[in-house]
Amino acid sequence: VGAGPCVRASPPAEALGGAETADLGGLGYSTRKANTIIALARRMTGGELDLDDLARADDATVVTRLCAMDGIGRWSAEYLLLRGFGRLHIFPGDDVGARDKLRRWLSLPEPLDYRGVTRITERWAPYAGLVYFHLLLDSLATSGWVPETDPVALGGA
Repeated sequence: VGAGPCVRASPPAEALGGAETADLGGLGYSTRKANTIIALARRMTGGELDLDDLARADDATVVTRLCAMDGIGRWSAEYLLLRGFGRLHIFPGDDVGARDKLRRWLSLPEPLDYRGVTRITERWAPYAGLVYFHLLLDSLATSGWVPETDPVALGGA
């Protein structure tokens, strides 16, 4: 089976680096997020940020290097590890919505903090990130952003 065409989930860094804050604001990004995205794209095109180099680094190094950049916090860095670099063992524990969904899913009486999320999700290594995506997709389906699927129609039970 041959590989299909490469499809990008976002515009290339060159296009984002040339964008204006208002361009991204029109897509729903806050001014702060838009400025951060544009600055990161410019760092990439300017050679200051090498994603291939970052992809070869261990998780802690990636988080430290990204969090040193203005506008990037631990959630953003961990989300890049999970979604951008495919590190499926990562569950972005600073995602408050995911924390709440995890607490409800597990019927826990108390809210979770980052350490609590880490304690729970380390049991699912190396697939904690798949649980994160499950909770995200469930939330999107519940809110009507994606259609709910019938497991029987998909060939399931």
